[in-house]
Amino acid sequence: MRTFVMLWAVVLVGCAGAGPTRDPKAFFMRVDLPRWQRLGVDPTFLANALATTTSMSQFFDDVWVQRWVDEGQRLEAQAIALEASGDLVAAGKAYADAARYYIVGHYPNPKTPLKKQSFESSLRTASKGMALGGIAFNPVDFDAPMGRLHFTRSKPLADGLKRPVIIVSGGLDGYKEELALLLQGSLAGSGVSEGVVLVLVDMPGTGQNPRPLSAQGFEEYSAIIDRLVTEPDVDASRIGFMGLSFGGYWAVRLPQVEPRIKASVNFGGPMTRAFTLGNFGRLPDAFVQAALAVMGQANVFGLSGVSDSLAKAVSDGLKDAKKPLLTIDGTEDSVIPMEDTMFPATAGAPRTFFLVPGDDHCAMANLELVIGVAKSWLDRELAAP
Repeated sequence: MRTFVMLWAVVLVGCAGAGPTRDPKAFFMRVDLPRWQRLGVDPTFLANALATTTSMSQFFDDVWVQRWVDEGQRLEAQAIALEASGDLVAAGKAYADAARYYIVGHYPNPKTPLKKQSFESSLRTASKGMALGGIAFNPVDFDAPMGRLHFTRSKPLADGLKRPVIIVSGGLDGYKEELALLLQGSLAGSGVSEGVVLVLVDMPGTGQNPRPLSAQGFEEYSAIIDRLVTEPDVDASRIGFMGLSFGGYWAVRLPQVEPRIKASVNFGGPMTRAFTLGNFGRLPDAFVQAALAVMGQANVFGLSGVSDSLAKAVSDGLKDAKKPLLTIDGTEDSVIPMEDTMFPATAGAPRTFFLVPGDDHCAMANLELVIGVAKSWLDRELAAP
């Protein structure tokens, strides 16, 4: 099969400084700090919290987590009081604000008791925020062959129209509650939710999708699609997929095995080389620990086994891939090797690449821009015949 590749390289003012960093704290400041800024936490609170840390490993310390839990609890108490007074609009916003702090508290993985508390609190306050209109999404829970599954979808418009769907999957440390707050907040200007049913999911092994990640992880996504197509406003013939970070792996893998995906966007997903022990060895320990938890493994040898199966699955399926794919990333990604970024170009259906010079993982410094690019591309691919 002939492969068609289109490459966009965009020179932008204000990109993150060139050159990947191997320093964990510097990596956080370059890649994850913009996430929390966009999430809407108070800038002064964030700056004061970061001033007390010297490495990412401290994000697992109870001192760091408790700071975020305390602020979340303060805001949640305000929300409860507002709800009791009958000011439901303000209460919904306050619950959403509390969720933001609990989300940062359980980053990058709720593996300690206090982080688990912060994670459960983020679910509780996000759910209340959705119920009271502070978060413009609805939670959906259902039984599937592998157990109870969950997704979050944009609120129906009840106008009788069927719309295309964009499923957005986070990665190791980005869960659907954070995605909801980002996509309705700082990223709303990208137009990502306009004219579509927006569906947010946790990657297998993360959040409320607890079965450990494996090469069979596509089964969870297929089960979610099975449930999704029963929604009255969903056009089952126009389903797109957007995978962020590790979720980008599924943007490449899922269309190989799930015929209902029409087109997909990969934001900095690992493919083959990223799964090697050599690559894991150069990453911040916090990310390795998150990967161990997500894959249900106790050490890097178990991690290697799961990783090898993931790499083999996506490689074996690539030659027969027939669905359009857009890959987005920064040229200085310090998590994913460039070989993995360009991996989809080696075979399969037409491929498009949008690479931001000087930016890091997932082009995070220019997230509003690249989310808008992804949405425009998917709009074309999911257009009605």
